[in-house]
Amino acid sequence: MSSPDKLSLHKLYDCKCPNCGGHIDCLSISETEYEELQRAFNKAVRWIFRNKKTAIEPGDIDVKSVKPLLEVINSILQDGFNRGIGQDVPDVMRRKLTENVYIFSGAKTYAELKELTGLLLDKNGNIKPFSKFWKDTQELYPEYNRTYLEAEYIFATQSAQMASKWQDIEQDGDRYNLQYRTAGDDRVRESHRMLHNITLPPSDPFWSEYYPPNGWRCRCTAVQVRKSKYPESNSADAIRLGANATEGNDTIFRFNPGKQQVIFPEQHPYIKTLSNEERETIQKNAKAIQGI
Repeated sequence: MSSPDKLSLHKLYDCKCPNCGGHIDCLSISETEYEELQRAFNKAVRWIFRNKKTAIEPGDIDVKSVKPLLEVINSILQDGFNRGIGQDVPDVMRRKLTENVYIFSGAKTYAELKELTGLLLDKNGNIKPFSKFWKDTQELYPEYNRTYLEAEYIFATQSAQMASKWQDIEQDGDRYNLQYRTAGDDRVRESHRMLHNITLPPSDPFWSEYYPPNGWRCRCTAVQVRKSKYPESNSADAIRLGANATEGNDTIFRFNPGKQQVIFPEQHPYIKTLSNEERETIQKNAKAIQGI
């Protein structure tokens, strides 16, 4: 199956507006981890050139020179997940969420490898000199492993936090209403600001698609409130506002990490473009790591 369209990925992640905070670098990924990631990336680049790989196959993810790239990416994203997940999350749910992070990491690695192999040939279909291929790959590196990865790391933490919270919400059923709240500062996206104070029962369909986080670096949350304290919102109006807040590239965020028990949405281009064989290979590795 083809790799995610580069322009689509760029549009999905490229947000420098001051409202959402996309201009702020993530400080949680250490330089040591970045150095380890750079070494793993370079190892895969040399393997691609040495083996004249113009296409990636599912089994390539297990190659000794390639697997470290997946393992480092997964380690970083699992760290983000662990920062957000609650201690009282049931083991079954934790395993599902952990596996989802691994699948996302594997899908991200596949997407990156596919794009690297696309850089191997020049416009005439000839293999580039190593110096040219190396230069082109190093220009690609920051996109996947800085810009994209920082947003994904933060999202893993936020999504894990909200998945943990949903577990507690479900235990109370509709005894309390659930209220959408933004961070309340001048960095809140206008489309998310429109969702502030939407108040509905947890069973309302609004929460199946518009429960936070609703985008990269989204800092919104949802809190339980007494039904007598706040008026209940109109569900249809709330869903319309939620759709407006997640239109265009942000439609992939229409999911509830707690209800669906996934950290990253299944509609993300990394995952969506996996072939059945590629996904099965990644899942097999994930289960082996978990001892399942």
